[in-house]
Amino acid sequence: MLISMTGFGRAECQDRDYSYKAEIRSVNNRFIDITTRLPKAFADMELPLKKLIKSHCARGSINITVTVSSSNDSSGEWEIKPNLALATQYVKALQEIQTSLGLEGTIHLDSVVGLRDVMKVEPVAIDPAKEGLLLNMAEAAIASLQKMREEEGAHLQKDFAERIDSIEKHAAQIEKRQPEVIQEYKARLKEKIKLLNDGIDMDDSRLAQETAILADRCDITEEVTRLSSHLNQFRKLFDSAEPIGRKLEFITQEINREVNTMGSKSNDTQMANLVIEMKSSLEKIREQLQNIE
Repeated sequence: MLISMTGFGRAECQDRDYSYKAEIRSVNNRFIDITTRLPKAFADMELPLKKLIKSHCARGSINITVTVSSSNDSSGEWEIKPNLALATQYVKALQEIQTSLGLEGTIHLDSVVGLRDVMKVEPVAIDPAKEGLLLNMAEAAIASLQKMREEEGAHLQKDFAERIDSIEKHAAQIEKRQPEVIQEYKARLKEKIKLLNDGIDMDDSRLAQETAILADRCDITEEVTRLSSHLNQFRKLFDSAEPIGRKLEFITQEINREVNTMGSKSNDTQMANLVIEMKSSLEKIREQLQNIE
């Protein structure tokens, strides 16, 4: 079964005053590249999350974002705390300055809170038990992603199957056309020699020899046999449970090799047009294979 590298998944959960959301996106890549965007409190979860994703995905550029929000008007990720010990030292220092210099006035709150490091912004302390909650939520998001990737892969598989059938059909038409081309060449050669020799026919043995040379030069039996084998290999991989994108890319290269050889041996307009159709189908297959895991 083919799996696309393009997809999106999301999962959410609620735990007391906090809401958690995980979103995961995937696009094509020759290898696997995972980027995480996590709240500061979950920074240590980067490696476990990457390991979890790799257990489900073999290729692709994958981005997972986890956000936390709170129902009690806090950001969910950060909390503001006063640095009382430092504020006390600031007040004492200000009072000492006031006494030493004989200054009048009152030390107000706004005079203190603006001083450096009096207010601290820190990541919310998360209960270690929440790590399991995060992993479960991430796994649900990955399952959603995989479902979309599988659905897209099914559409691509249908398209591949149709294009492979088309290539096979055109190859059969070329194979059928080849004997006709040889006979047409024989007839044209005979008429040309007759015209050049003032109506005298060409010697039958020489005509047969020339025709045989052309038939050997244009013979595509081996190419058709190898092409048929490659097309069947392509189809069989549809049932594989493993990632097959790279294998399909290699087989497509081999199919293209045989089609090119058939094209170089085609000295007939109809056969050349069939080869063009085969190459067009192959180009579409190559483009779509960039999205297969």
